[in-house]
Amino acid sequence: MNENFKRQISNTDDLVEISEILSESTALLESISKYRKNPYDPQFSKDGHMIPINFDKKGDTIYLLGEYLEKEEDNSSIIEILYDAMENKLLTSAHPLMKKGLFCGLVEACAIKRLGFDITSDSEIPEKDFLFDDTNSAILVSVTGEQEGKFVDYMFNNGVRLTLLGHVTKGELRLDDLSFGFISTYLE
Repeated sequence: MNENFKRQISNTDDLVEISEILSESTALLESISKYRKNPYDPQFSKDGHMIPINFDKKGDTIYLLGEYLEKEEDNSSIIEILYDAMENKLLTSAHPLMKKGLFCGLVEACAIKRLGFDITSDSEIPEKDFLFDDTNSAILVSVTGEQEGKFVDYMFNNGVRLTLLGHVTKGELRLDDLSFGFISTYLE
């Protein structure tokens, strides 16, 4: 996110207004365009196994892996565990949030298949920081209902911090009871 957008975001506390500012971000549009052409992050490719950054279908569950709002330079241990989960087909998408913030990461993950999200904020973190802070090393993932139990057990057994966010929707973007509109707004 460029400095102009960071300044605008820091000067307002209205979450919907911040999302509207980001909907005009050329950096976000360029990122979405890049992922629409190639929906894979090179970081999540191993031995020919690649996992897309995008959510797959309505109803899938959305989680965060790792520490949110903590800048951890080396999350290679989590990535190795994630590779194993990919090989065992325990997740449908993985998207690093470093330098993006949760909201931008969610929009990128939704954009490819024009899906949405309905998530719940963390009551211990101010909503503005939760959605828009871009200094974190967490990884956004989605899993199917069929694999969710196995996925959660696998992450727990490997000591990976896991935070349930919510689920994938048909196209509306929601946090708690607040709507940020529809994914189509961010694709124009």
